Amino acid sequence: MKIDFAKHGPIISEKETGEEIYLEIKKSLTVNGSKIEIDMSKTKTMATYCAKQIFGRLYLELGAEFFFERIILTNASNELKLIIKMGIQNALEELEEA
Repeated sequence: MKIDFAKHGPIISEKETGEEIYLEIKKSLTVNGSKIEIDMSKTKTMATYCAKQIFGRLYLELGAEFFFERIILTNASNELKLIIKMGIQNALEELEEA
């Protein structure tokens, strides 16, 4: 399955947008249980808290192995990849603090 972030605009920075994207990915994962390709070609940047809200949450729920096996990012700039890594790291740090 493929999810295109273009409909969310070039900048993902709103909490509501993050929640919408998370739910879309989560639903796709539960419906077919296969890999989800996320096209980020039209996404210029993303707030770190949105990356945590989307990818950090999925990483914690799926575990590292299944996350990297099932979530495939395509056309993501190095900046976006870094932001997503920071979001995952922030989610892991919050988990450790809890």
